[in-house]
Amino acid sequence: MKKCVKLLTVLSLLGSTLLSCSVGTRKTENAPDDTPAKGEITVAVDESFQPILDAEKSAFEQSYKYTKIKLVYKPETEAINMMLNDKARLAVVTRDLTPKEKKVFEDARITYRSYKYAGDALALITNKTNHDTLINVNDIAALMKGEKKKWSDFSKKGRAEEVVLVFDNANSSNLTFLMDKFGIKKNEKVAFYALNSNKEVIEYVKTHKNAIGVIGTNWISDGDNPAALGFIKDINVFSVTEKANPTPDDYYQPFGYNLALKRYPLTRVIRCILKESHMGLGTGFINYMCMDQGQLIVLKGGLLPLTRPIQIRTVKIGG
Repeated sequence: MKKCVKLLTVLSLLGSTLLSCSVGTRKTENAPDDTPAKGEITVAVDESFQPILDAEKSAFEQSYKYTKIKLVYKPETEAINMMLNDKARLAVVTRDLTPKEKKVFEDARITYRSYKYAGDALALITNKTNHDTLINVNDIAALMKGEKKKWSDFSKKGRAEEVVLVFDNANSSNLTFLMDKFGIKKNEKVAFYALNSNKEVIEYVKTHKNAIGVIGTNWISDGDNPAALGFIKDINVFSVTEKANPTPDDYYQPFGYNLALKRYPLTRVIRCILKESHMGLGTGFINYMCMDQGQLIVLKGGLLPLTRPIQIRTVKIGG
């Protein structure tokens, strides 16, 4: 695993350096406008990660008052293209770049840097009236391929109505993840309904009892976000398994401890990809996210910290 560039010494020196600089000092021609602790940049983010990145931005700007992070939320491919076309300094996405995309860095003589930031998961959600909240990954694959269509195809107690599988976007990383996992090619037909955001998926599920929504888990697990807690009250979250003949104990929900113990089957990695030719604000923001403060936000958001160790304690009840 690549470690984030360590800037503890650099950041501590910046404060005294900035204070000692005179107001009238001229800029060197073509010198960057930003440093790891000062300036303004745009960060393109996969929309699935809005709650966690909003929290990181807020905490970072409070710690470094001379910084401004503009977050732009897009489907994953658009977020990557923004960075490649210099419309964003940093992209927060779920995949590494292709060789063709990496060549943009090579042509610009910029070192390619990609950092694992957090462990994430896809959450499967349904209407509050649906009380059967155990589901097999193979059922989702069959639903996407059109091999199963009705609730009764999943369970003997299921209704005869057809299931509506709902994603946040036709170009969503959530959709891409499942297609890759199930070996579905891009030119194959997939049965799903696309909206415009994870939030819209949640709202749709709340009002449509036949829907199964696919969202990023940080939309429903951020303990500091009252809206996230409200979502949980209004929907049911599926417990998921991929075992062929599961027992009730083989189903798990998409929250931090199950990600850490590698129990939940629909997990992925959130990456930060930086296109920066100097040690600037993009470097400073990534380091904050990957150090203790940023990883604590990851943990509180129900995701899995990847750059700082965590402790998992099991407590025996009774006996």
